[in-house]
Amino acid sequence: MMDFAENSKNTPVSFSTSGNNTIISAPTQGYIVIDNLNFVPASAVGAKLIAGSRDLSGRYSLTANQGYTQDNTMGKRDGILRCLPGEAFIINIDSAVQCSGFCDYRIIGE
Repeated sequence: MMDFAENSKNTPVSFSTSGNNTIISAPTQGYIVIDNLNFVPASAVGAKLIAGSRDLSGRYSLTANQGYTQDNTMGKRDGILRCLPGEAFIINIDSAVQCSGFCDYRIIGE
């Protein structure tokens, strides 16, 4: 079990527009850390994780109904993905495909 001073938050992941899709807007104070991310595309699509304007990953080639999951099983304070102050968390997809899932995150320094 992870025990952090920051409260964990949850947001749905649901989009179908190609290009950048903001999952978590940039906080006015602090920075975003992701503890769990999962989503499933309805058909084949390329996906990339982005913090602000920085790539957090290369392009993942996902097939239809292939789940994508990252989980902070080690309980790292800075999660599995980290945005810098002023950066939003974004998922970019290369075609218009419905992607659905959820994201657990915290704001450090809020």
